[in-house]
Amino acid sequence: MKKKKFITSSIIISVVFILIIVLIVSIKKIVYEINYVAKIDRIMADTVEIEKKWIIDKENIPYNLSNAEIIEIEQTYICFSPEIRVRKINNGKEYTFAVKTNMTADGMTRDEFEDNITEEEYNNLIKKREGNTIRKTRYQFLDGDQLLAIDIFSGELKGLAYLEIEFENQEKANKFETPSWVIKDVTSDLNYKNGHLAKYGIPNSFFDYIK
Repeated sequence: MKKKKFITSSIIISVVFILIIVLIVSIKKIVYEINYVAKIDRIMADTVEIEKKWIIDKENIPYNLSNAEIIEIEQTYICFSPEIRVRKINNGKEYTFAVKTNMTADGMTRDEFEDNITEEEYNNLIKKREGNTIRKTRYQFLDGDQLLAIDIFSGELKGLAYLEIEFENQEKANKFETPSWVIKDVTSDLNYKNGHLAKYGIPNSFFDYIK
């Protein structure tokens, strides 16, 4: 009888322990989702884009990207000066229109206006296409308090991969230390801006960086 009670108690304790772990994991997931959405909302509410960009090796990414939000992007420019582009997101679940101007000399900061548009508006605007359409898969997630976006390009830009981080203010951008696993900081290199990629393709310097 004592042995039976012991087994029963052990089972109950094990079940309770498992339930506690499940609860903790669920709470962590909920907190993460809340922080993730709040971070995006804060960044999107700002009309100034403060962003750093690094070339990376897509085979050497120290994150489990299966846990990231995966966003399929088709990006088309309808004007390069000023920079105006449209995006088809996740095969047409969302369409956006953006204007970016007044880029600083270091390539980090630009004024940005972005808004959602309808499929009809997108189809009309895309007729004014300049350059090639950029296709990339974005893996977006929080690392601590930092919102990271890893872009893996396809089509004519296959082989190119970026880490992009958009900051809430200049102070945070200046204090941020370049991760040890990236290949090259290309924030200030205009050849690696998406508009330039749409016009000219992958820069020749990329192949030197990845040797």
